Amino acid sequence: MFSRRFPSRDEVLAVVTLIMVIGSLTLAIIDEKSRPQFMDLTKFAVGTYVGMLIPRSK
Repeated sequence: MFSRRFPSRDEVLAVVTLIMVIGSLTLAIIDEKSRPQFMDLTKFAVGTYVGMLIPRSK
């Protein structure tokens, strides 16, 4: 049988964050009136990604 390797949680989180950041920045470039909201969404996505990388204390 084929041995499938599923992506780890960190890899999935990185891909989702990258898609979210690229999409938000693209929409911010297109729609100038909503630019601050898209930039806030981008800051939130990057902050969440960095926060998930910090190991949990026991």
